[in-house]
Amino acid sequence: MLDSANYNREIVDSELQVSIIAALKDEIRAFGSASLLVSGGSTPKRLFDLLSNEKLEWDKVTLSLVDERFLPNGHTDQNGELIKEHLLKNEAIKANFIPLVFDPADAENNLKMAVKAFENVSRPFTVVVLGLGKDGHTASLFPDSPMLDKAMDKNSSEILLNVTTPSSPYSRITFSRKVLLDAKNLFLHYYGVEKKEILDSVLDCTNQEKYPISGFVNQQENILKVYWAM
Repeated sequence: MLDSANYNREIVDSELQVSIIAALKDEIRAFGSASLLVSGGSTPKRLFDLLSNEKLEWDKVTLSLVDERFLPNGHTDQNGELIKEHLLKNEAIKANFIPLVFDPADAENNLKMAVKAFENVSRPFTVVVLGLGKDGHTASLFPDSPMLDKAMDKNSSEILLNVTTPSSPYSRITFSRKVLLDAKNLFLHYYGVEKKEILDSVLDCTNQEKYPISGFVNQQENILKVYWAM
C-alpha cells in the first residue's frame, strides 16, 4: 500500500486526478482504449469535476461504477446520477458510459444484462477508484452482507454480483473483489480522521468479514495507492 496523505483535500484530489489521467493516457497510447471504474458518494465530486475538464481522448474511454444501488435510472440515490452530474460532462461527455442498471424491475435479468454489457471491454480494467465506508466497506462489499464471502473470493469466476445488506435500504449490484483487485491501477480515495482510523485498524486486522477493505489493503498482488485528506 502506498499512502499519499495531505491535509488539503483540493491538493489530494488534484494529485489523484493527475495519476488517473496519466494511467488512461498510457493505456490509450499502448492499446487504443482504456477503462475507468469509479465509486459514488460525496467524496469524489470535486475529483469528477476536475476529470471532466481534462483534454483526453474520452471517446476511447469506457466509464462505469464499481457498484450501484438497484434503483431506476434517474433516481436521486443512484450513483449513476452522480456520474452524470459531475463527470459525464464537458470534455468527458464523450466517454462511453456503461451503467449497471438496465432492468430495474428484475435483478437477475439486470445482472445478466450488465455482465453482457462488459463482454467487449478489455480486462483488467485500466483504473479502479475505490471509496471507504465508515463500517470498512468498499464498493458494495459490506461486512453484514450474506454474499460477502462469495464477493470477496479471489478465485471467483463472477464478474458482477447482486448483493443485499441489512445496513442498506437498497439491494445492489457490485463488481467482485477479484475483478476490482486485478485493475492495472488501483486507487483508494477518502476523507476524514474517522475513516483514517478505520484504515489504520485494518492494517492490524486481516479479518475481511469485519473490514472488507482489508481484502484490498492486506494483499500483495496489486499495489493499492491511497489518497487521503482531512
